[in-house]
Amino acid sequence: MRIQRTGVALGALSAACFVSVTSENLPVALLPQFAAGFGVSGSAIGLLMTGYAIVVAVSVVPLVALTARWDRRTAALVTVAAIAVSNLLLALAPGYAVAVVARLVAAAGHGVFWSVVAPMAARLLGPDRSGRATAVVFAGNSLAFLFGLPLSSWLGETIGWRPTVLAVAGAAALAAVVVRATVEPTPAGPPAPRRGALGRALLPVNLATLVVVTGHFAAFTYITAIIADSVHLTGAATSALLFAHGAAGLLGLVLIGRRVDSRPRATALVVTGGLAVCMVVLLIPGSGVVAGAAVVLWAVPAGGMAVVLQAAVLRVAAQPDLASAVYIVAFQVGIATGAAVGGAALDHGALPAAVALAAGCGLAATLIVRRSAAFRGTP
Repeated sequence: MRIQRTGVALGALSAACFVSVTSENLPVALLPQFAAGFGVSGSAIGLLMTGYAIVVAVSVVPLVALTARWDRRTAALVTVAAIAVSNLLLALAPGYAVAVVARLVAAAGHGVFWSVVAPMAARLLGPDRSGRATAVVFAGNSLAFLFGLPLSSWLGETIGWRPTVLAVAGAAALAAVVVRATVEPTPAGPPAPRRGALGRALLPVNLATLVVVTGHFAAFTYITAIIADSVHLTGAATSALLFAHGAAGLLGLVLIGRRVDSRPRATALVVTGGLAVCMVVLLIPGSGVVAGAAVVLWAVPAGGMAVVLQAAVLRVAAQPDLASAVYIVAFQVGIATGAAVGGAALDHGALPAAVALAAGCGLAATLIVRRSAAFRGTP
């Protein structure tokens, strides 16, 4: 019976992750609709990703410290509720400025949510299976890319972007109710260790995170533009390819999640090296079919990216919540930097430069992983 309750709780946390990732990446799925609706450029919509990430990076550590004594379930509930409010405001936004404010509401709680959700999952399954627990919960991330983003893209084309964003707000409210009903109270963990020790242990993980996430989001933020330019697909065909991309991401999560505890370095190398290989293929002039295959396969390493990196954090951290907060800073700075660089490349008609940056970042992160003890089974 306890195993069943644990499974239900993990499923509820996974559902919350699904909503969080879908909401965070709405500017990716609805880029042309947002741009037309607010009368701004595609790169300005990309800034909704960049600004979101900057707010998360700046606020996560002080907010995690402020909520350190909170029950972890309470912290998760507050942040999921913030997603619902954020998307309600976005659906009603009369202009771009209000859209920015709406995004910042969710961004303020985003870092707290991701700081607590993986440690909560790890406590449910135990320290020896922290990577597996993270993979189970982060299945919501992959399902967001498999269903959430393509469905959002399709709904945006079909019924308009405002009803689509309103639906995401409703899904967030429902997720909060489900988490409250199925996840037991989770008291805060032990006090944090000395800052210096924490920083030294996490430095290589955070550096690898910053590099690989910067590269990934330099390209991924504008994946719809890459599909249009390289694969020559638009409209419903774009949604179909995004669905295939999401399916490959789910496969990557399953394969990597099964091995992340027993083979942490090998799985990390799959993530970093796989990103580099897929980006190099996208840079090779060729048929749309080849580029389309690269877009789909790109999701395999991307699907396991957060699991591999978060598992490394939990492996070396004495205080998981604060360590996760520091890691999230690196992740969000990577998103912000990548989205900004990719947007500049898009504005100058040089989107292949963003793809080349992603390839280089994948290679650089591969070198970091190979040299870091944090990606060994016993750091």
